[in-house]
Order: sequence, then structure tokens, then C-alpha cells
Amino acid sequence: MKLTDNNILELYQFTRQHYVEHYDVQTELVDHLANDIETTWEENPNLSFEKARDKSFKKFGVFGFMNVVEEKQDQLSKKYYKIILRFVKEWFKLPKFILTAFLVWLFYEVQKINYAYYIYVVIYFSIISFELIKMFQSRKKIKLKQKETGKKWMLEDIILAQGVGSLALILFHVVNFSMPDSDNFLDLSQTGRLFCASIIVLTIIIGYVTLHVIPNKAEELLEEQYPEYKLV
Repeated sequence: MKLTDNNILELYQFTRQHYVEHYDVQTELVDHLANDIETTWEENPNLSFEKARDKSFKKFGVFGFMNVVEEKQDQLSKKYYKIILRFVKEWFKLPKFILTAFLVWLFYEVQKINYAYYIYVVIYFSIISFELIKMFQSRKKIKLKQKETGKKWMLEDIILAQGVGSLALILFHVVNFSMPDSDNFLDLSQTGRLFCASIIVLTIIIGYVTLHVIPNKAEELLEEQYPEYKLV
């Protein structure tokens, strides 16, 4: 026996009822359930669709689809950070490398100013704030798009919202790690100044990549991951 189109639609609804909100993850689960149900019918053709579905679902264990969703999220989060790394690497090639080196030198020189610590702090927290603002704006945009299309994609969510929020938290910890307090900031060694200058330039580059470059290339990146995305 083969599943009908209505059966497939019911499986999509079934995954949504079990807290799978992203269409790409739903599709993977529906494919898995559909194959398993058809295998079950080969062994027991008299079994109803609902009972065959429930039998397949029990194979996911006590937590249902939760482990699959978490694994997919980890997988795509790693992909997101690889995308960031890919674009950040471009800044260490000519001609952008010249601008990068200039910025490191500029911030190295800035540290000689009495209020340099506060310049650094303002820049750091401005980037973090912009990341958080972008996250909230993107969440609204994704919800609106989901209402229009009925579909929500996990990588899109990570690129435009979840990943940006996580990155803001990472940058916050980087600030705590790399920045001495205001009393010791002016007394840093040359190596310490170079380190702080390099870290703030790297933070600026990451901020630019996540707030400007990746969002502008989101459609292209999503079509690479999901060929059907451009049909939405």
C-alpha cells in the first residue's frame, strides 16, 4: 500500500501537533514516517493508517521528535557559524586585509587616549545591541512570512534570529574576557594593546557580517540549503 496525498498532509499536521514548527524538519520527519508506515503495511496490510502512524511514532522514544529537532538545530547552527567564518576569512585577504590592518593599528593608537576604555565599551555594546535589535526585528519578519506562506525554515530562523541572538551572547562573553577594567586599560603592555585592538576589529567584522552581509545573502544561502525554498 502507498500513502495518499491526504495521508501526507495528515503527517505534516501530526508533526506540527508534536511541536515541530519548521517546515524543513517536518518534511524530513514526514519522509521517515511515510517510509516506515509503508514498510509496516507490507507486514500488516490490514492495519489502519492511524495505528501504523502511531506505531512508527513510538520508535522515536519517550521524547518523540524532540531529539530529531535538537540534532537538526545543532547541525544547522554549526552550518551558520561556518557561513560566518567563510565571510570573515574574506577580510584577511587582499584588498580587505589592508583595511583590517589599518583598523587594528587605529584602535591600537586609540588606546593611548585617556578615555579609550569608554570608546571600546561603547563600540562593543553598540554591536551587541544592534545584534539584539536585529534578532527581534527578524523574529517579527519570520512570523509575518510564516503567516503568509504557512512555512517556517530552521536555517532561516537561525540566520536571521536565533543565531544572531546567540552570537550577541558570545560577543558579550568575549568583551568580559578580553577587556581589562578601566583602571588597568591604559597600563596594558604593547602585546596587550595589540590583542585588544585585534579583538575589537574582529568583533566589528563579525558584526558587519552578521548584520549586513549574511542577511543580504540570506535568500541565496537558503536556496543552497533548500532547493524548494525559491518556490515559496
